[in-house]
Amino acid sequence: MIIKQLNIYGFGRWIDQLIDIKNPLQIVYGQNEAGKSTIIAFIKGVLFGFTDKKHSVHGQYQPKGSAPYGGEITFSSDHHLYKVVRTGLKYGGTVKFYDLDNDTELSEDDYQQLITPIDRTAYDQLFYFGSIDQTEFYKMGRDELRLRIQSIGVAGAGDWMNLQADLDKQSAKLYAPRGRTKTINVQIAAYKKLEDQVSAAKDHFPRYQDLRTHLKRDQSDLNDLQVALKAANHQLDDKRRLQTVLPLVNKLSDLSDVDSAQVKAKFSSGDLNAFNKLNMALTSQKAAVQKAQKVVDADAGKTVKTPAQAFYETHSDTIERLAQGLPEIRKAALAIELGESQQKDVQQQIQAQLDSINKNEQGGLPRPFDDQTFAKVNELLRKEQNLQEKRTQRTRQRPVQPDQHHGNGLIWYGVAIAFAVLSLLLGSKSFGWVGYILAAAAAVWGWYTAKGGSKRQTDQTREDPAELDRQLTQIRGELTAIQTQFDLQGIDKSQWLHMQSSLQEIQRLKKSYQNQQDTLAQQQAKYQGYLDQWQFATDWLKFDQSKYSAAVETIGKAVAHWHKLATDYQQQQTTLNDDQKTLNAATTKLAELVKQKRAFLESRDVDDDEAFQQSVTFQSDLAKKLEQKTTFESQIKSANVVIPAKVDQDALNTEVHEATKQVQGLQDQLTDLSREMTQFQTEIDGLIKDGKYYDLRQQLANQQAEIVSNVQKYLALKLSSQWIQAVLDIASKGRLPKTLELAKQYFATLTNDAYKDIIFKKEISVVRKDDVSFPINELSTGTLEQLYLALIFSMAVGFSNQYPMPIIIDDGFVNFDQSRKKAALMMLQQVSEKTQVLYFTANLEGNADNMPVLDLKTL
Repeated sequence: MIIKQLNIYGFGRWIDQLIDIKNPLQIVYGQNEAGKSTIIAFIKGVLFGFTDKKHSVHGQYQPKGSAPYGGEITFSSDHHLYKVVRTGLKYGGTVKFYDLDNDTELSEDDYQQLITPIDRTAYDQLFYFGSIDQTEFYKMGRDELRLRIQSIGVAGAGDWMNLQADLDKQSAKLYAPRGRTKTINVQIAAYKKLEDQVSAAKDHFPRYQDLRTHLKRDQSDLNDLQVALKAANHQLDDKRRLQTVLPLVNKLSDLSDVDSAQVKAKFSSGDLNAFNKLNMALTSQKAAVQKAQKVVDADAGKTVKTPAQAFYETHSDTIERLAQGLPEIRKAALAIELGESQQKDVQQQIQAQLDSINKNEQGGLPRPFDDQTFAKVNELLRKEQNLQEKRTQRTRQRPVQPDQHHGNGLIWYGVAIAFAVLSLLLGSKSFGWVGYILAAAAAVWGWYTAKGGSKRQTDQTREDPAELDRQLTQIRGELTAIQTQFDLQGIDKSQWLHMQSSLQEIQRLKKSYQNQQDTLAQQQAKYQGYLDQWQFATDWLKFDQSKYSAAVETIGKAVAHWHKLATDYQQQQTTLNDDQKTLNAATTKLAELVKQKRAFLESRDVDDDEAFQQSVTFQSDLAKKLEQKTTFESQIKSANVVIPAKVDQDALNTEVHEATKQVQGLQDQLTDLSREMTQFQTEIDGLIKDGKYYDLRQQLANQQAEIVSNVQKYLALKLSSQWIQAVLDIASKGRLPKTLELAKQYFATLTNDAYKDIIFKKEISVVRKDDVSFPINELSTGTLEQLYLALIFSMAVGFSNQYPMPIIIDDGFVNFDQSRKKAALMMLQQVSEKTQVLYFTANLEGNADNMPVLDLKTL
């Protein structure tokens, strides 16, 4: 099998990842946590099945997100291209197998047939090299290697090898060429000793023969006594059984009047239990009826209509119709209360404005100006004020000469020139600007003074006092007309404009008051109309109509109370009906139980409870007597004794006593004879123990037969073991010698010929080039891993012809120095010529130059 491509759908950190493997020797490089172990686990999982949670040492590599678990491997085998797909975790994953050359889908059985007999365990033992368990490796010997090699491709190889080991163990217990404690060795030594004892025992043989004759005669007498004793015991047993059975016969005769014809059905303990249950049910049901009746009576006492409830039921339609209008009337009541409150506020505002305004001569309010009049009065008052000021100034002012105004202008010009010269002399930047500004201001003001004086001269010349008086008279006439028109008599003209805002506010408030009054009248009419509809309930509704919201709430509470009374009554009526139904059901059930009891008694032809109880007691006693009668008859029958028609108890006791004495006499004779035979046998045993001739001859023959039997068994065990070994060697196609030879060759290459041989016995040892041998537990870690690598490579290459699988090395050279790594990599190149090698490492140094490297960072 040569892996060409890995397509990981989702496995650990790898999701939707395609990895091409293009070389027989492929180095896969990645730092720690780069995902090397995950790829190795993926390859093993797809080839041999994903492990369950129990057997997953590093977890099941569940992918992140929603990626499907598993993936596919494309590989070639016998120059044919295949693809195996494995997804999901259940039962190791679902397998799909494809023949890519023929573009066909094959079955899972086809895939298993292709990789059989390699499974995950065999693969890890033969084709995977990672960290090694030194303790287990120290225990490895030739047999362990042979088991690993011959277990592949040989059905039941482990069982055959266990059987072979068991056969060798059994044969080793039987005989060893130099042994003294083995079974056959011990028997041969004992046989030689018996031969010497036979020769010495010939002198004691006549006494032995005589004792044997007496013992044979006593044995015959003993047999006769045993026959007689057996007959006597039989007779005694018959009489004793009759003696034992006789009381049962007497008891059976006392039950002669008991007959099964007296048995009546329906009076058993089950019938009694059913009758008791029926009585208990009746008692319980009577109590339930009484309880239900009390509840109904209590409900009937509480279910009474009150006068209020009766009134509501009489006028329920009207009440419900009016109740539907309650929300609207509640709003109307609130609107009325709010409107009255607002009216009071408006009245107060109007009064406040009235108090702040001057009244005319009649004590009334002036009328407010319209906008045109307001503007006209404002203009007239302004003109009047200006004319008065001009008239006053004209009267008081003396003539001003023009030269005076001109002189004033020259003064200001001089001031401006002084500021300018001062700024120039001081030279200060900040004061210079201020000085220039002041100079400019003084010059402008001088010009304005001169011009103003000239203008006033002109105005004064143009305004004539008589003209001013005429204009004042005309303005005052217009103001008097406005005073009369708007009722302003007695109010100073200076207040006319100021009081207009208050007059207009009063006018606005009065208009607002009237609008509120109209709206309030509508709500009050609506409210009063609604209350008038409740005249039929005046006896039940007591409220003050002037308290609008309180009156509505009183009506609402009354309606709610009537509703509650109706609801409570309905609930009480429903409860009464339900409880009445419960009472009726309990009464019906009670009647049914009474009927059942009557039918129960009538079916048994009894009238009452007492008669039924008496019948049950009689039938129970009758059943017990019949059972006793049957028991006695069964015991008498099982005794197997013929019972005479007439039996005398005293005579029977006498016969039992005589028979007992006879048996005891025979037993005593038998005891004496057995004691004599024991003495004879003891003397014979002594002669045999002392090496008496006859028994020693017999023992010698027996010992000879046992030796022959064990020798035959030993030969059968050895031949069977050799036959199993031959079969395993044939079945494994001689891989063991080839593997051992390759291991020696690879170990020498890896150690640069520092070691020349590997000795495979019960434990493995190695031979250095100076012929010094070392057990593997004395080797350094690096040398030990070189030896293990040589064994893995030798087994993998040994299987490559028949079962070509890729070798995976998981950072197996971490303990190697530079020279060892170089030798190992050279060997990888050699091995890759026969089978594919995938070398995963986190340490890349100069030894990997010119070799194909797949850097996981580039994926």
